[in-house]
Amino acid sequence: MDEKDQAAAYLKLQDDVKQLIVDTVLEEMRLHMYGPLVSQIRQHTILSPEFKDQVKNVIKDQMNKY
Repeated sequence: MDEKDQAAAYLKLQDDVKQLIVDTVLEEMRLHMYGPLVSQIRQHTILSPEFKDQVKNVIKDQMNKY
């Protein structure tokens, strides 16, 4: 396996791990809508001003590309 294939495999692995984490968190939120984990996620990420600013920045960056 050459370096290009190794790099592609590594990036794929990173994406797969990220997706696994997201899927796990979303499933936990779905199963325990009012549990302590979901409350913490909502309070410290989804409802935080920092999260809203990050989303705005991502949208601006994506729109500037096109």
